[in-house]
Amino acid sequence: MKRLLIGVLAVVLVLVVLVVGALLLVNADHFRPQVQASLGKALGREVAIGKLQMSVWSGSLDADDIRIGDDPAFGTQPFVTARSLELGVRLWPLLLHRQLHVTSLTLEQPQVRLLQDRSGRWNFARLGGGGATPASAPSAPASAPAFVVDRLRIDDGRIELRGAAGDLRTYSQLRLSAAHVGTQAAFPFKLDAALAGGGTLALEGTLGPWNASNALLTPIDAHLAMHDLDLVGTGLMARGGGVGGVLDLDSQLASAEGVLTAKGRIEARKLQLVKAGSPSPQPLRIDYQARYRLTAGTGQIESATLATGKAQLAITGGIDNRPAVMHLDLQVAGKQQPVDDLEPLLPVFGVVLPKDSRLSGGTASMDLTVRGPLDALVIRGPVSLDDTRLAGYSLGAKLGGALALAGINAPRDTVIRHAEAALTISPSGIQADPASAQVAQLGSMTGKGGMAADGRLDFRMLVKLDQAIAGSAAGGQGLAGLLGHSKAGRVLGGVLGGASAQGVGVRVGGTASAPSFQLDPAAATGLLKAGLGGTAPQPAAGQPAETGKQGMLNDLLQNVLKPKPKQPAGH
Repeated sequence: MKRLLIGVLAVVLVLVVLVVGALLLVNADHFRPQVQASLGKALGREVAIGKLQMSVWSGSLDADDIRIGDDPAFGTQPFVTARSLELGVRLWPLLLHRQLHVTSLTLEQPQVRLLQDRSGRWNFARLGGGGATPASAPSAPASAPAFVVDRLRIDDGRIELRGAAGDLRTYSQLRLSAAHVGTQAAFPFKLDAALAGGGTLALEGTLGPWNASNALLTPIDAHLAMHDLDLVGTGLMARGGGVGGVLDLDSQLASAEGVLTAKGRIEARKLQLVKAGSPSPQPLRIDYQARYRLTAGTGQIESATLATGKAQLAITGGIDNRPAVMHLDLQVAGKQQPVDDLEPLLPVFGVVLPKDSRLSGGTASMDLTVRGPLDALVIRGPVSLDDTRLAGYSLGAKLGGALALAGINAPRDTVIRHAEAALTISPSGIQADPASAQVAQLGSMTGKGGMAADGRLDFRMLVKLDQAIAGSAAGGQGLAGLLGHSKAGRVLGGVLGGASAQGVGVRVGGTASAPSFQLDPAAATGLLKAGLGGTAPQPAAGQPAETGKQGMLNDLLQNVLKPKPKQPAGH
């Protein structure tokens, strides 16, 4: 038994020696033309590889300096270059019959150039189709030559993608693994890559059968996950535009006949869509379902919901990925959404509240269009608020001590019964034309104006005080009643009483975080004439009549509109 075992081991050792010796005697480079021709036929491109060498222990053919040609319509630079190529082969056909059967293919550090011309055609569209066709030629269904590899692997690759508009996006640290790779049937694959500017991409699923007439028509069924995608770093938004954000995306993809359907979720962090805004303080969630036409570069959002807390806004519309920066044409709508949950969206669109204030309670409704490039959107449409409170900011307190003299206590917060505005939000700022509000224990405001990109306000409003504040001299009510005990007081009381019917012209300036209020002289003059009638006291000698009347009104209303002075600590 011992002798038999020794004999078997000796035979095995002899066979190993014979195989190794035979492999050493094989001139691997003899197969280089055959390898180049086989790969070239499968890809429909010219393939050039360096000198082939046999790796005895791995049973593979290795080569350096790999080059795969591009579609001639896209220039003479190679489509793919790689540092090295490793071909797994079947040894017995190679030794006995000098036949090459490739079982695996590994590319180390490949560099891939993906280019799109002005007509929208990609340089990989005819990959596997036996060469390029004129861009004007119709695309007929075609099948690639039969080609099967048991295992395909790419390590440490890099992709440079340049669209028709000249935008460049890069993907590095690319790793691809696939099994049973062929042109005639679908095969499983897994791809990972790092995104320029930060973030990762993972795509896993099945691909095929390969469409040799246009690779974009090749079916795919895969799961896509992207993490920490920087909108500026990846080129989706222009650098230096004061906008940006970071996205996480989880989506299921399916493609058939060039139409890609996607369904999934996007989580946006630190999102800022206008320069005048600031990053969102908490993540925003978008659940979406969309269709994208790969050959056209355009898509349609069939349904999407932007959610923050319990608030949910419906989004529909189209996207256009042909320009350097993606263009949107969307409709965003929501009715009676909770204001508390919508407040994190305000800084995203450049809406700034007075310092140390916040919106609390009530509902908001909107019907907006969102159009333009992703980093320079223009948002238009009506927005309304109902029964909400601007906590921490008292608009009534801007009336100074006059309200207290009339026995009216200004609330600490500004209570908004109803407010509405037709908004235009753009990179230059925010315009509201028209705008109106009903404020509890104060009155109504109507007018128009805007906020510049740097936060400066310029609003012209007509303020009509509630009857309880303005009152009447005859009834002894409100400020008018308080002032009705003298002739001059009755005159001024009549003026202020007119604020209830005619309104006071007010200009709102300063900044959004620290607004200021002052009389609008033109509106004040009109109010003066309406309130004084023929009972105005005569101006002092040598003083123009109109100046005296205007000064009288200014003395009163400028005092009541200016903020209260701050009290020392402890008072």
